[in-house]
Amino acid sequence: MSATVEQVRGRVRWYTPGPQPNGLQAVDEGLWVIDQDDLHVYLLDWRDGGVLSKFPTATHHSSGITWDGEAIWVASTFAPIELFQYALDGAELRRLPTPGASEKSGAHGLEWIDGKLWVTVPPSATTYQLDPADGRVLKQFPAPGSRPHGLAWDGRLLWVAETNYRTITGYTLDGEARRVLALEPGPPEGPDPHGLTYHNGELWYCDADTRLVGTIPL
Repeated sequence: MSATVEQVRGRVRWYTPGPQPNGLQAVDEGLWVIDQDDLHVYLLDWRDGGVLSKFPTATHHSSGITWDGEAIWVASTFAPIELFQYALDGAELRRLPTPGASEKSGAHGLEWIDGKLWVTVPPSATTYQLDPADGRVLKQFPAPGSRPHGLAWDGRLLWVAETNYRTITGYTLDGEARRVLALEPGPPEGPDPHGLTYHNGELWYCDADTRLVGTIPL
């Protein structure tokens, strides 16, 4: 089955308190955000982006973020190029190596699906499924373009944002592309999709340059 291309337009929700949001993860309590500039993890209110909690990280140019049911994972794009696991009180639990990283750059997107950690890595332009116990690569497939970013799982498709192309592509977990959402120009504040997550029938994305958080209905 070939992927269909659909023109879509984002809806502005609100703006993050941090200067450069670069990763999103939906949970019932709110929206987890990692900021690549101030390096803090934020839990934000769904209604208006108000800060519910936050903690600093030891990452550098942080990008992806996900929730495994007990702890938060954050990708450090610049050295230390690793995947960090944090407790909700901000305590660092452990680190995993980043597959497909270069000497200067690592992962951009993270997602947790059925006990496995998924990650997008621009240097190798690849999406990986990892064993979270040891970081071993279980499967992989090419990502869209050379700058894959956020990941989102809607229960059927794994969505991968491509920031340079302003597209979000939905894949099966075997790497077959089924849908391509092409973001129309606008709103004026963006969008250049960086972080990505799924919540209540919509993809939520953020723009690191403008702090915009927007949504696209599925």
